[in-house]
Amino acid sequence: MSAIHIADTGLFAAMGQPSNRRYRVVRAFARRNDITFVLPERVYDELTVNDSDVENPPIDTAIDEGWARVADPLQYTNALVSRTMDGVQQYIANADDRPADEIERADPALAGVAAQAFVEGRADQAYIYTTDILAGEGAESVFASEGYGDSVTYVNGFRFIEDLLK
Repeated sequence: MSAIHIADTGLFAAMGQPSNRRYRVVRAFARRNDITFVLPERVYDELTVNDSDVENPPIDTAIDEGWARVADPLQYTNALVSRTMDGVQQYIANADDRPADEIERADPALAGVAAQAFVEGRADQAYIYTTDILAGEGAESVFASEGYGDSVTYVNGFRFIEDLLK
């Protein structure tokens, strides 16, 4: 089957503008490997906040160039989607020792996109590129408990970009 590559806000924030070398090496990686980074709607919303100083957000450039796209709306009625999102939210809350309702909703959405791709048969592997260590570890942990342990890989977004720059 195929893999889905899911990206968070931090990855695109770390890349910066299209003129930055970091942005260019990630774009080249995606093109060379025929990868399209998929962003949950919540991540896209975070990356496109209304900022009068930014005429065209970098994520829109990536989408226009075809190496990024926004995920389909999450189907919260799907049991795996809701369980993984709840599980990641709880994992982060426990690790940070704070209430689950204070956890940013975009972090669990990364796992939700992977779960939806698995359930719909669009992917059998998921790579979650995030700069949030707890979100990445939480996704791996929750999917392992769901029987998808070898199917989900957390990719540290900062390390990923650093490795590409070498």
